[in-house]
Amino acid sequence: MDQNENFRKFTGKEIRAENIKECIEVAELIKTSLGPISFDKMIVDEVGDITITNDGANILKRLDIGHPAAKILVNLSGQQEEEVGDGTTSVVLIASELLQRAELLMKKKIHPSVIISAFRLGMCHSCSFIREKLTLSSQTMNLNRLLNAAKTSLSSKISGINAKKFSTIALQAVKSVQVFEKNKEKFRCQIKAINFVKIMGNSLNKSRLIDGYIFQNQKVSPMMGNVSPTRIAFINFDLRRSRLPIGFKIENKKSTEIEKIFKKEINSVKGQIRKIFESGANLIITTRGIEEEFIKYFLKNGIGAIKRVSFEDLKRIAMATGGKIQNSFSEMTFKKGFDGLWLGEAEEAFSQEISFSEIFIVRGCRFSPAGTIFLRGGTEYLLEELSQSLFDAIFIIKRAIEGNKLVSGGGAVETALCTSIQSLSNSILSREQLPLLEFGEALMIIPKILIKNAGLDNMDILSKLRILHEASSEKKFSDYRFFGLDLSKQKIQNNLYRGIVEPAINKIKSIQIATEAAITILRIDDFINLKKKK
Repeated sequence: MDQNENFRKFTGKEIRAENIKECIEVAELIKTSLGPISFDKMIVDEVGDITITNDGANILKRLDIGHPAAKILVNLSGQQEEEVGDGTTSVVLIASELLQRAELLMKKKIHPSVIISAFRLGMCHSCSFIREKLTLSSQTMNLNRLLNAAKTSLSSKISGINAKKFSTIALQAVKSVQVFEKNKEKFRCQIKAINFVKIMGNSLNKSRLIDGYIFQNQKVSPMMGNVSPTRIAFINFDLRRSRLPIGFKIENKKSTEIEKIFKKEINSVKGQIRKIFESGANLIITTRGIEEEFIKYFLKNGIGAIKRVSFEDLKRIAMATGGKIQNSFSEMTFKKGFDGLWLGEAEEAFSQEISFSEIFIVRGCRFSPAGTIFLRGGTEYLLEELSQSLFDAIFIIKRAIEGNKLVSGGGAVETALCTSIQSLSNSILSREQLPLLEFGEALMIIPKILIKNAGLDNMDILSKLRILHEASSEKKFSDYRFFGLDLSKQKIQNNLYRGIVEPAINKIKSIQIATEAAITILRIDDFINLKKKK
C-alpha cells in the first residue's frame, strides 16, 4: 500500500484479495434464497420499513453496499433482471464462485491474464453448447411448456403456494398482449401494456386477470355508469379557474365586481370544456383537478370525468386507445371545428367497487390490447412480493416466446456444461487447461446450493447427476443431458419433459454476465482512494 498526502493506493494481490472477499460476502447473503425450497430475507430500512423477500434482485437493490468491487458485481447482475427478468441470484453466485476459484489459481502462480482467457473460452463454449445441444426445438413449443417455464420461476417465490393459478395468470397476461410481426415473422410481447393493480383484502387466490386497463382514482361525475362506446380526452392540466399566486390580492374592488371576475373565469373554462365535448369526447381523464362548479355541467351533457390520475396511467391508457395527451389548451386547435383526432377510443369504460375501493376499467382499447393483473392480499408486503414474482414470470414467458427455446432446469444445464467443459479441457494442452476446468466446476455451484437449501445429501445426489451426464455422451443415453433435480420429489429426472424448464436465454445471459463480472473484477490490480484536498 502506497500512502501520499492526497491519496492511498492499494496494489496487486492485496486489492484482488480484498475485492474477491467482498464479492463472496454478497453471495453469502443471498445464496439461501436460491431454488424452490429456499428462505426469505427480512430487510429493515433506515425509517423502519420492513421488506420480506427471497427475490435476489429485490434483496440486492435494497442493500446498502459500500465496497466498489461489490457494487460492480451488484450493478452487473442487475442487467440480468433488466434483460431476462430472473436469474439475478444465479449471476452473483456463479461470479463469486469464479472469483473464489480464480484466487486459488493465482496462489498456484497462474497469471490472471491466463485465467481471464480461460474463463472467456469457457463462457463462449457454454453458450454455444446450450444453443446446439441443450435446447428444446421450437417445433415442440406449446402452451403447456410456457406454463411450466412460468411455474419454474414462481416455485421459489411466495406465489409458489399456488404456482398453477399464478402461472396461468402470467401466461394469459402475456398472450393478451402478444402480436405477430409480419416483417420479422416472429411474435413480440408488449408486456409494458400489462398493468398491475393491488388492493388489500381477501386472499391471494382471489387475484385474477381482467380484460382491460384498470386504475384507481376519484370520479367527478357521481352518477357515471357505463360509457359505451368510449371516446376519451386525455388532459394533463387543471380544469379549474386560475388562482392568484400566494401573496397576491385584489384591492379596491366591490364584491359585485369580484363576482363578475369569478363568473368570467368560470365561463371561460366552461367554454373550453364545451369545445372538448363538441369534439365527441364522452369521458375526460385528467392528472389534475376539476372545478366543483362543473359537476352539474358534466351530468347535464352526459360526460364522465375522472381526476387525479397518475401521469403513468394516463400515458399507458392513451397509448392503448390511440389517444394523445394534451398538456395545455393552447395545444388544442379549435379553428374550423375541431375534429377530435387526439381522442382515444375504447369499447366501454365503467366503474366498479371492490373492498371499499372504486376502480375504473377501460375495455376494448382501439390501438393495442391491454390487460390488468388484479391482485388481492392481506398485507402490503404480500401484494408487493406477489407482483414482483408475477412480473418475473411474465418476463420469463416473454423471453421463451420471443427466443423460442427452452432448457431443462434443476441444475441440468450446469451439470451438462461442467461435463462438456471437462472434455474440452482434456483436449487443451496450453496453460488455460486448469482454469478452464475450474470454470466448469464453478458452474456446479448452482446444483450444489439447490441441494443444500433443500436439506438433501449433497455428495450423493451430485455424484449420481454427474454420472448420468457423463453417460449422455453415448448416443443411446443422449437424453440424460436433460436430467436435473426435482427437489419437491427429491429425485433426479428428465426435467425437460417433466415440465421443470427455463428460457434458454436465461441461462445464456446468466453465464455471460457472471463471467464478465468476474473478469471485470479480476482485471483490477490497483485501487486508488483519493482524499479531499484541505
